[in-house]
Amino acid sequence: MAAYSVQQIKFEFISYVKEFGADFSAWSVGVAEDAPAALFREHGVDEARDIWLWKPAVSPAAAAMVRDWICGRQGAAALAGEGRQVFLFRRRSKGASRGEGEGHNLGSVTV
Repeated sequence: MAAYSVQQIKFEFISYVKEFGADFSAWSVGVAEDAPAALFREHGVDEARDIWLWKPAVSPAAAAMVRDWICGRQGAAALAGEGRQVFLFRRRSKGASRGEGEGHNLGSVTV
């Protein structure tokens, strides 16, 4: 699996969020050893309907740097965890049902 630098992941995450209005306060960012499991099982993200993205970083320290920068500088919500995969997802608005969403995701595909 290819690994991405801190700068590459920051650029791709920022570009991705901007596609959906650029309001980082509506997004959560975390790190994990298994990003799909963290997204879909732990945080209840709907793979087909919610908006999400994840990338493998070069190291756990690099992944944490991305999370900390996006949350500290851009205002996204930080999620606890450790690992070399960084993920983000747009939280559902209060009152949105589990089936509602825009159905946009790129998984770990390079933007």
